[in-house]
Amino acid sequence: MSLLAALLLLQASALAGPPEGDLAEVEEITVIAQKLRQISVAMTRDPQGEYRCDLSQSTGLLQLDDELCKATTTCVRKGKDGQDAVRACVEKAKPSLTARIRDLMLAQRAEAGA
Repeated sequence: MSLLAALLLLQASALAGPPEGDLAEVEEITVIAQKLRQISVAMTRDPQGEYRCDLSQSTGLLQLDDELCKATTTCVRKGKDGQDAVRACVEKAKPSLTARIRDLMLAQRAEAGA
């Protein structure tokens, strides 16, 4: 198995300020953003050519972990092969990842309240 990208330390963008809405939601997103800063992603390929993604730790949200791996895999498939290139590519995906966190949390709250 060859290592396609070195461990990638993801740094979450700082939130500019609390959006309108629930302060608890903002605090949860902030905690997840702090976790993202500490997570590294390792990409490998198995003998069949399938990409494998391993996180150094979970964000605490399985769906977000999957999305983070998908974003990293997409970057590698686009030809980003160095740590800096992959990091820059993943950084571009962070706004949509943050939006997905928000949407996921809202959906989970709606289900819990139903």
